[in-house]
Amino acid sequence: MHLFFFLLCLIFLPKSSMAAEPRQDDTLAPVVVTATRLKDVEEQPSRIPGNAIVVTSEDIQKLGAKTVQEVLQYQPGVVLYDQLGNEFQSTVDLRGFNAQPVTATSIFVDGVRVNEPDFNTINFDLIPLEDVDRIEILPGTATVFGRNALGGVINITTKRARRDKPRFTVEAGGGSFSRQKYNFTTDGPLPVPNFDYYFGVTRELTDGFRDASGGRITRMSAKLGYRLAEDTDATLSYTHVQDHLKQAGSLPLSILHRNREANFTPGDFSDTDLHLVTLNTRQKLPGGFSLALNGFVRDNDMLSFVQGLSSNSRLSTAVLSGGGTVQLTHAGSLLRKRNRLSLGAEYARNRFSILNSGAFSGFPFLTKQSTRENVAGVYLTDSFSIFESLVLSGGFRYDRDSFDFTDKLDPSLSGTKAFHRISPKAGLVYIPFRNLSLFFSYSEGIRTPTVTEMFAQGPFGSNPNLGSMKSRNYEAGAKGRLHDWLDAALNLFYTPVRDEILFVVTDPATFTGRNENISRTLRRGIEASLKGRFGKWAEAFVHYTVTKATFDTDVLLFSGQVRKGDDLPLVPRHRVGIGVHIHPVDKLTLSLIGSYAGSRFLLNDEPNKAKKVADYFVLNQRIAYEADHWLAHVTINNLTNRKYSTFGVLSTEPFFVPAPGINVFGGVTFRY
Repeated sequence: MHLFFFLLCLIFLPKSSMAAEPRQDDTLAPVVVTATRLKDVEEQPSRIPGNAIVVTSEDIQKLGAKTVQEVLQYQPGVVLYDQLGNEFQSTVDLRGFNAQPVTATSIFVDGVRVNEPDFNTINFDLIPLEDVDRIEILPGTATVFGRNALGGVINITTKRARRDKPRFTVEAGGGSFSRQKYNFTTDGPLPVPNFDYYFGVTRELTDGFRDASGGRITRMSAKLGYRLAEDTDATLSYTHVQDHLKQAGSLPLSILHRNREANFTPGDFSDTDLHLVTLNTRQKLPGGFSLALNGFVRDNDMLSFVQGLSSNSRLSTAVLSGGGTVQLTHAGSLLRKRNRLSLGAEYARNRFSILNSGAFSGFPFLTKQSTRENVAGVYLTDSFSIFESLVLSGGFRYDRDSFDFTDKLDPSLSGTKAFHRISPKAGLVYIPFRNLSLFFSYSEGIRTPTVTEMFAQGPFGSNPNLGSMKSRNYEAGAKGRLHDWLDAALNLFYTPVRDEILFVVTDPATFTGRNENISRTLRRGIEASLKGRFGKWAEAFVHYTVTKATFDTDVLLFSGQVRKGDDLPLVPRHRVGIGVHIHPVDKLTLSLIGSYAGSRFLLNDEPNKAKKVADYFVLNQRIAYEADHWLAHVTINNLTNRKYSTFGVLSTEPFFVPAPGINVFGGVTFRY
């Protein structure tokens, strides 16, 4: 340990005061992160006890990404796979939480949690990437953000109008598989003093690379803003999304070898109609205080159809949510030392109803249910600088989540349930030099059971006595600037989880079961990052993650007997994201971006006995040229035409969801 600290000191040791100041072209841009639940007070990452990853709109453009998931796949700690068979609905989770059966990562857009309340799923197709200003990834249990954030939080901020003059952007693009994208945005000041606007509309179309795997999406975003000097800032935004997405699903290995474009059970699709209204205000108050407020109403109607070999299901879900968060922050001094205190309260009310009909092996079924959910939380955080080089932080959050569930066909299955818990957090940051910080943090969090897990599986699967999953996250690391042109970070995390919820065999004689809390699982790993800028001509990044996610107890599941130490499915041991952007001449950018994922066990193979999803490395190339008001770009995805899959499930035989081979997407953008 002493040798490790000594080497860090040598690496990050400040340069001599006689050294010349670095040129601006050789210096990485400064980064700040949101230090509180709502965007109010910003902080330098070096003073936060954990890893905070920031992806800007400029970074998104350089990656050539078409979806939020494509941006996230290169970042540390990300678990990514395509379970449904189209490019818009891949699944993302963090730090070894595999989103099975329920995701343990929370997504916020402009302060609003956008996980669906019925099963905590994330519909990334409803998030307009073209309107995203920045993405903050906070890996590890994010206590202050509340329930269901065991793996971490992805905090997205959308664009705000520029103040100088009205501007507009027109974009048109297309490529392989009849992929088309059209986008128009405009923003700027209004004739009324202190008011501004932002408006964007996007249309996306594709046939998909597999049979019946295409879709269409229409998004519209509008934002009205008000600024009064630096003291008052308010926005009122509205988002509307309609989409129809076909889902090609998985293929048995026997068909996959013959035809990767096949669709084993054509006809699956999902339709979504979203309306979201969001209010955000920030007001500076006397004495170093500031007040932030977030309010929202979210109406989302979803329809899906799934066709199996001997079954079919049509599911209609209507979700209406509303609520808000209020936060008071004081940034000042305590005992003549720098101190930041934040106190907040949060409330949301969700109403969702489902109508599920279909047939299984020729037998029809019908389910009709409704749920009312009330979610409340109170949080307190404090960051105190004992010395300028030593920062102590701590806090807690109290969460209460209550359900009132009604089965409209069988009232005996109806019920109520409430969960509540206080989750603490603490951290310490030591900054021995200006460009190095060492940190340790501890945090706790919960994932509450979903209504479906508790009530919706009939008399043999229902278990209203399910408890919440609970995580304890230990993290230690170092981060800093090795040189003015090179940033580095190294994190070690250890996350034991109690009471994970899985479908467990309760009677081996009849092989029946229900959802149960198993005693222990464990996630631990290492995350390492380098990001550099080399004058005017090149930028590069590399992110490496090693994750070991295992059962920490013996348990009998329907897939077989699981032993302590067996791997959790769908979590690759190794993940690498790498990218190089070269500017050989002014306004021309040549990029190579790669993603590697190690092998992972199939879903339903908890005993680790079957064939794995193979590892893969995918390389993309992008060329972009910017001249005056124009930007032209072309991206070649899967440059080596690698045949790979990101997801597999074990049934009567292994099933896999193939990824597309080499494909091209290009476009032209005009900005004025």
